[in-house]
Amino acid sequence: MGLTVAASAPGRCGIIGNPTDIYGGRVLSCSVPARATCRLTLGVEQSLPEDLRLWDAAVKRFPLEDSVRVEWSTQIPRSSGISGSTALLAATMACVLRLTGNEPDLSSPNGLVAFAELVRDVERNDAGIVCGYQDAYMIVHGGLQFMDFAGKHPVNPGPPGRLTPIDSPLPFLLITTGVERLSGSVHGPMAQRWMDGEALVVDSMAAITELADIGLSAVLRQDWTELGRAMDENHRLMAALGGSGEPIDLLIARCKARGAISAKLAGAGLGGTVIALTEDAPALEAGLRADGYSRFMKPILAPGVAYL
Repeated sequence: MGLTVAASAPGRCGIIGNPTDIYGGRVLSCSVPARATCRLTLGVEQSLPEDLRLWDAAVKRFPLEDSVRVEWSTQIPRSSGISGSTALLAATMACVLRLTGNEPDLSSPNGLVAFAELVRDVERNDAGIVCGYQDAYMIVHGGLQFMDFAGKHPVNPGPPGRLTPIDSPLPFLLITTGVERLSGSVHGPMAQRWMDGEALVVDSMAAITELADIGLSAVLRQDWTELGRAMDENHRLMAALGGSGEPIDLLIARCKARGAISAKLAGAGLGGTVIALTEDAPALEAGLRADGYSRFMKPILAPGVAYL
């Protein structure tokens, strides 16, 4: 009988401020109910995932000394812009670290931050995925978080992020377009433009960071009209940088036609998922189903990575 350990982690959706986490900005983000799960069993016949990219990254620094059966499952739509790969990596690393005697401290703020930094470092440098910081931080912490990534950089991680948990209603609905894309295909070129000093990108990221502050204030006051204006501007700026695309623009227009206060990208862009601000999520979902959409999710204050 082998030794088994299991963990799960949630996806996340960016409410406002994304993707400035890559550029030292601020982001308000929330967890979603869909989770990725990893179950590892040592000392049994070896069975590894078909796609080894995340697995190889997870065990590169913390190798297992015995044969292992890897069982992965996920409720997070593939390549949908709500951090499915990061969630699976975080759950996998939690299992690997426990089995190698390096179990992360998931009970203290410092321990959670340290694990979030490790997950992002492994995803970026061992898996080679160009990614931001909010993904790992949100997936490890869960809930609704206002995150300040001052001093961070697309390549150099800088100081740890600072998180403020927020207690607020979540009048949102997530809608997935069904268009799959890898976050690196969006983040990579944008990050290079920012590092090259392209004024449009640099100025836009600074403006979106300020919108995150406006959005936080609106959420704390439950001023959904003000939040909607800030979300609209966040998306307008990203679209002007080439980070939207026809499926997203069409879905946003349909959300607003069906009564949403605002709608914008929930992740990196060029497909993926839209987050709609609405005080009547059931009516919005019904209307969008009539338009042909079928994949919906409500953000919740879900717990972060956890052992099962």
